[in-house]
Amino acid sequence: MWTTEHRERYKDDRRRYPSDLTDAEWVTVEPLFSDYETLTVDLREMVNACLYLQKTGCQWRYLPKEFGPWETVRSWHDRFRADGIWSDIGGLLVRAVRRRRGHAAEPATAILDSQSVVSGPQKGERGVDGNKRVKGIKRHVLTCSLGFVLAVLVTAANLHDTAAAEPLLDRAAEDGWAPARVKVDGIYIGPRMAAAAKRHTLDVQVSSKEAGVQGFKPLPVRWRIESTFGTLTNRYRRLTRNLEQSPEAAEDAVQIANFHRVLRAYSRDEQPST
Repeated sequence: MWTTEHRERYKDDRRRYPSDLTDAEWVTVEPLFSDYETLTVDLREMVNACLYLQKTGCQWRYLPKEFGPWETVRSWHDRFRADGIWSDIGGLLVRAVRRRRGHAAEPATAILDSQSVVSGPQKGERGVDGNKRVKGIKRHVLTCSLGFVLAVLVTAANLHDTAAAEPLLDRAAEDGWAPARVKVDGIYIGPRMAAAAKRHTLDVQVSSKEAGVQGFKPLPVRWRIESTFGTLTNRYRRLTRNLEQSPEAAEDAVQIANFHRVLRAYSRDEQPST
């Protein structure tokens, strides 16, 4: 039944597309884009175009004309990627959301896992994950205990998870993240994982399904990263498959989606309860 609650939730908020930033969201992040000087381009529209691309998974030339020439959007998209703006802002928002939800801004517990994704027909490195029978790339992701992305590393799908652990943790450290422990599944064992843990002074905690349990059963804390993978691939269609030609572009696609996701969480937390 269509109720008053439904009407309030789904009322027209005057955005053209659901991926567009609300006025409140733009006010939150606008100062972080203030270093970009432009005479004719609307930066908010460039950000909206990047989010539209991730949400819909459309091709560059299919971007709606309201955003301006797709070539202009592409140049700003690539500039944002080169500057690492999505990761920088995402990190600030993750810390803010964690504080608002009663957690320490700097996570003490992180979760590490990977996701093998089929690649499209475009050029680019790819491999075969024999265990999951996927030909494409592998997204190695580190999240906080709330499931927000701290770092991402994209490799060919045939790279073993433990081989990517150290460079991923290095990347997280470069961005200022220093968790004390990391939750992993049973594949993250062996000398390479031990060396990565020693280098970053990490307590590696392996979470495995209880013996005799049939089917899927969420594991404490570790279920968060599984939820993150599901959210990224189901709500951001450009991430359903790998459509990027380089690992850097594939990593950037994850960072844009995480930026949008955590900004929405920040905005929800900011709204007064009724």
